[in-house]
Amino acid sequence: MENDHLKSVYISTNCNQCTNCLHWGNNNLICYGSSNSICIYDLGIGSGGRVTKTLAKHKGQVNSVRWLKGSDIPDENEIVSGSTDGDVIVWTLDGENNKNEILKGHTSNVTVVDGIYKKENKKNAIVVSASMDSTVKVWLRENPSDNFSLIQTIELGYNLCISLRLFTLDTVDDRLLLALTLDDCSIRLFLEDENEIKFMPSVKLVGHEDWVCGLDLMKDGEDLLLASSGQDNYVRIWRFIKKEKGTVNPNRTLLRAQKCDYEINIESVLIGHEGWVYSVAWNPIDKTLLSASWDKTMVIWEYDKDNNLWMDNVRVGEVGGNTLGFYGGMFGPDGDTMVGYGYHGAFHVWKNDDIDWNPLVTVGGHFREVVDLAWDPKGSYIFSASADQTCRIHAPWPTEKQPITWHEIARPQVHGYDMNSIAVFTKYQYASASEEKVIRTFSAPQNFIENYKRICKVEEDDEDIKSETSGGAKGASVPSLGLSNKAVYSADNSEQSLVRNSKEMYPEESHFSATELYEPPTEENLLQNTLWPEMCKLYGHGYEVYCLASSPDGKYLASACKSTAQEHAAVLLWDTSNWKNTQKLVSHNLTVTQISFSPDSQKLLTVSRDRRWTVFEKNNEGQFTLAATTNKANGVHTRIIWCCSWTHDSKFFATGSRDGKLAVWTKNVNKSAENVLGQYELASNHLSFPKDSVTAVSAAPCLVQDKYLFAIGFESGIIFFYKWTVDDLWQSVLELNESVAHHLTVKRIQFRPILGEAGQTEKDENILQVATCSTDTSLKVFNLNLGKMR
Repeated sequence: MENDHLKSVYISTNCNQCTNCLHWGNNNLICYGSSNSICIYDLGIGSGGRVTKTLAKHKGQVNSVRWLKGSDIPDENEIVSGSTDGDVIVWTLDGENNKNEILKGHTSNVTVVDGIYKKENKKNAIVVSASMDSTVKVWLRENPSDNFSLIQTIELGYNLCISLRLFTLDTVDDRLLLALTLDDCSIRLFLEDENEIKFMPSVKLVGHEDWVCGLDLMKDGEDLLLASSGQDNYVRIWRFIKKEKGTVNPNRTLLRAQKCDYEINIESVLIGHEGWVYSVAWNPIDKTLLSASWDKTMVIWEYDKDNNLWMDNVRVGEVGGNTLGFYGGMFGPDGDTMVGYGYHGAFHVWKNDDIDWNPLVTVGGHFREVVDLAWDPKGSYIFSASADQTCRIHAPWPTEKQPITWHEIARPQVHGYDMNSIAVFTKYQYASASEEKVIRTFSAPQNFIENYKRICKVEEDDEDIKSETSGGAKGASVPSLGLSNKAVYSADNSEQSLVRNSKEMYPEESHFSATELYEPPTEENLLQNTLWPEMCKLYGHGYEVYCLASSPDGKYLASACKSTAQEHAAVLLWDTSNWKNTQKLVSHNLTVTQISFSPDSQKLLTVSRDRRWTVFEKNNEGQFTLAATTNKANGVHTRIIWCCSWTHDSKFFATGSRDGKLAVWTKNVNKSAENVLGQYELASNHLSFPKDSVTAVSAAPCLVQDKYLFAIGFESGIIFFYKWTVDDLWQSVLELNESVAHHLTVKRIQFRPILGEAGQTEKDENILQVATCSTDTSLKVFNLNLGKMR
C-alpha cells in the first residue's frame, strides 16, 4: 500500500510449508501463500526484490496458489487460492484496488487449485479445486464481469486428490485436459467433453509406487510430455504421441481427443533423488525439467539426443543446516532463473550466467509466529524473535542506482526452544528469552561486524567493538545436542565438526566458516555462518522467561517469567556491567506480559495478566522502588493488560488490554498520594474498542504537530494511528486494514528511535519508520510521512 501518509518498505514472511504453495507467473511476479494470506513477490525491485503486497481474506492457512493463465495473457493479474478454511478465492489485482470472489462449496480443507482461461480476453475462466472432502470441483466464469458458478463436482469416493493441473490439449483441439493424482498412486486424466465444459474420465496412468505430488505438461513438437514426481523418489516422463484417428493400436494406453488420438508411453524414469520429489516443472524456453526434492536438492534434467537419455546436468540446493529439503520449485518466465522454497519456507533463487547457476539475494522471513522485535538504539536495523526458534536481524541494503531493499543479514540465534522475547542493549549486544528458565546474552562476532559494514555501506562508528564484548570471536557454532552458541576464534572450525575419537560420538551439527559478504547472505549462509556467540547465561527465574526489557541507557536488563503466584511474578533486574541480579521487584500476582523502561531510564513500567500495571521509580541510591499500581477500584482495565509504552519525554505512558481499552497515565506532582496509585492518574478519557483486543502499542519518538502519536495494534491484525494531547484528546489519523497491516494478532509495534529512513545517508525529518510483527509470521516496516499528518 502506498499513499500520502504511508509507504510499505519491507514485508518479511515465509512461504507456507506445503506443496503447490508458490507460482511464478509470466508477469514475472511470484505469488505464494504465507499463513492465511497471499504475498506478491517482485524480484525485479532493487537488487534483491521485495514483497509488494499481501492479500488477506482466508480464515485458515493457504495451501495452494496459482496465477490464472492463458495463451494470450502475458501479464496475469488474477490468482486463485485454496485454504484450510474450505474456501477457494479468485483475486483480481488492479493497482491498490484488489477485488476478490469467494467460491464456497467444499466441506473440508482445499488442498490444491489451478485455473486457466479457455478463450481470449479472459473469457471462459475455468478454476478447479480439490479438497479433503474427496471431491474435485470445477468453476466457470464466462466473462470477466461475471461471477464464478459451480458447474461440476467430480466425486472421488474414498480417494483423496494429492495434486492436479489444467492444460490446453492442442492449438487445433482447444479442449482442456485435467490431470489428477490420487492417494492410490495413480494419475487420472479427464478430458473436456466435446459439447459442454465438463470433464469426463479418460485414462488412468500407473507406475509410481507412492503418492504423486508433482505434475507438469509441455508440448514437444506435436507430442506432449507429462512429467510426474512422487514420494517414491522418482520422476517419470510420459510421452503422448499424436496419432491420426483410427491409426493407433487399441491395446495401447490411449487418450482419445476430438480430432486426433494420443498414444501414451512411459519415456523415462529419472533416478537421482534420495528423497520424496515434491514438484516438477518444465522450462518455458527449452526442453529441460526441474525437480525439487526432500533430499535438499533441486535437479535440472536435460535430454541428451546422442545417448537418448535424460541426464541430471545441474544440481543445486542447501548445504548443511538443519532443514529438510524443498517443497517445490519452478523456472521463471525467462527460463534462466529458478526459485525453490524449502522446509522452513525460505526462498532460494538461482540465475544462469551461461556458465553456472549462481544464487541470488532473496527475501525471507520467519515461518511461525513473530513474538517480538526491537530496533537497535541507533535505528540501523531490526532484531526479531519468533516461535520458529530463531532470532534474526533485518537491515536495509543500499545499492547504487537501485532503490533500497530490506533483507535478513544474520541469524544470530537458532535455538532449541520457541523464543518469547528480545532486548537490545547496543548495536552489537542483545539478550533473548525462550521457553526455558535461562536468559541468554549475545555479542556480535567480528565477522558479522565486518560484513554488516560492507553490506550496509557503514563507516566506522562509536560502537565498533571488535574485542570488548565478543572477546575477539570470529563467529559461533552450536555443539551437537547443545543449545549454546559457542564462540569460534578461527576463520574455519570445520575440523571440529569431525568425530575425532571414541569419546566424541556426536560431531558439531554446524561449523563456522568466515565469509566475506558484499550483499545479504543466502539461506545457506544464514543457517551456517551468522550465529553470534553467547556472553553469559542468567539464572534466577523459577519458570519459563516470558518478557525482557533493556533500559535506554544500557545499564539494566529487566526480566519476568510465567507465573501463577506473586513469588514468581517478580521482575528481576540485572546489571549489564557484570550481569549480576541487583533487585527483585515484587508487585504482580500473575505473569508480567510486558516491561518498559522510560526513555530517561528512571522509571520501570510493568503490565500483567492480573489486570494491573505497576510503576517503579529509581531513587537516589540507584534502587527501583514501587511508586504506583492499580487495583479493582481505580484500574481502567477489566481484562489482561497486554502492552504498554512510554512517550518520548517520559511524562506519559499508555496501557492496552484484552477488553479493548487504551488508557494514558501520568504523574501529577501536585496530587497527594492517597491510595495505591500514589501521584499517578489517568491523563484523559481512555480509548475503547469493544469489538477487539489491544495487543500492542507504541508511542512515537517525537511530537507530531505538538501532539503525541500512538500506534495501536489489535488481535484482529489491524493497526490504528492516533494523535493525542491532554486537551484535544484522541484524533484518528490512519487506519491499516488486514491486508496492509496483519491478518492475525499484532504482537509488537516499535517506532524507529530516530527520524529518517534507515539506510539513507541523508536524514529526512518528515519520515518516521515503524516496524510491526504478528502471529501471521510476518514482520513489516512502514514509512510514515509526518509532513502529510501535520
